[in-house]
Amino acid sequence: MARQARTVIPGQAMHVMVRGNNRAMLFYSDADRKIYLDWLRDAAKQFSCLVHAFALMPNHVHLLMTPQHEASLAKTMQSLGRRYAQYFNQQHHRSGTIWEGRYRSSLIDPDYFLRCQRYIELNPVRTGFESSPQDSGWTSFRTHIGGNTEPWLVDHQHFWKLGNTPFERQMSWVNFVKEGAPHWEDRQITEALIRSKPWVSDIYAKKLFKDNPELTQIRHRGRPRKINHLKSTS
Repeated sequence: MARQARTVIPGQAMHVMVRGNNRAMLFYSDADRKIYLDWLRDAAKQFSCLVHAFALMPNHVHLLMTPQHEASLAKTMQSLGRRYAQYFNQQHHRSGTIWEGRYRSSLIDPDYFLRCQRYIELNPVRTGFESSPQDSGWTSFRTHIGGNTEPWLVDHQHFWKLGNTPFERQMSWVNFVKEGAPHWEDRQITEALIRSKPWVSDIYAKKLFKDNPELTQIRHRGRPRKINHLKSTS
């Protein structure tokens, strides 16, 4: 059976996930996680991908990136995957693949971007590994609330709309993440990602995929309420 073509459009954000083979561990130490992020930064820079958010879980990784060219995402993930697999096998005295097939990816409607970023940064909480997003040292949440954890991350234009100053944006993000997401939203994001389908509204689908409607078999009516007006109340 032929591989399903990926929907990648330069300049449009992508939600990406990679899993360990047979759900096996990908990270045994903070050193493993640090190396993965360092090499993600390097590969993204080399192949022109903007990295907005991440969550490193024990046996899988979520990333939110914007490829600048059609091949940017594939080259970034292939380079990172090969490099980290070689390191992981040498470091932990093993052989064979560490990845569960190809990475999965979902093109994100711009108006859904911040909801997808929230989904990623709440992943440790949603799966029961942490009680709050602040407790996780291996997501991009701390960077987005003012930490200097990963200064190479690139804020999306919709994140910039959260406030006129860094403090306003940080507090708006804290409040939005604290608000949490409804179950249906998490389910839609997960379904689109697992099937490597775009997570877009009907309106955006008609605009972007009018000549290829089959690309958006999973799409959802309406648009979420805009959140660029949120301000800190602190």
